[in-house]
Amino acid sequence: MELLFIKKSSLLRDGIIELLKRQFVDSRITCCDEKDEHMLIHLGEKSDLIIIDIHTPVSVEPLARHLSSLNKKVIAWVEDINAPCTTSLFAIGLNGYLYYDIDERTLTKAINFVLEGKRFVSPVLASCLVELYARSQSKQLQPPIGVLSKREWEVLQLLVKGYSNVRIANELFLSDKTVKNYVSSILNKLEVPDRTNAVLKALKEQWIYL
Repeated sequence: MELLFIKKSSLLRDGIIELLKRQFVDSRITCCDEKDEHMLIHLGEKSDLIIIDIHTPVSVEPLARHLSSLNKKVIAWVEDINAPCTTSLFAIGLNGYLYYDIDERTLTKAINFVLEGKRFVSPVLASCLVELYARSQSKQLQPPIGVLSKREWEVLQLLVKGYSNVRIANELFLSDKTVKNYVSSILNKLEVPDRTNAVLKALKEQWIYL
């Protein structure tokens, strides 16, 4: 794998590069803080996966759109949720959105998810993405026909409302263990790592609105 990390020089960047080298020993890791957008495009076109710090002093959104159009795996690296381009980057629908305060295990898991063709969103960024998708949703439910069972669909709707397993169990007159099994089945069928990403996928696919 050819991985490109676009981020200005810092101790944090150096630490992340060492982490990536440890976890992806058979991959070539390239780091760049180049301000020349043509150079970034050139490097990105040769890479399989690109992690872009959205605070890099270049036009991040056009760069991300271009690389995505080439079927490159693109992950946004976010350090300030309130950055002006955060919402527009969410709207693109990149392969991943990572918040900088992330541990080694989660970062590795996120990259592997993206490489497998799935999407990963750090939970701390979920509220921003949920708000964006919620504003654009039609208020007509569109269940994922053929994806989830009727009971799984009912559980997913309650997950979107923020219900805990215990509350879902009480609502649907099920045991906690049964709800836990339904949630695990939902995550597996939707190919997402956790409840947060299941909710985000349901909103993005316009199955459910808030």
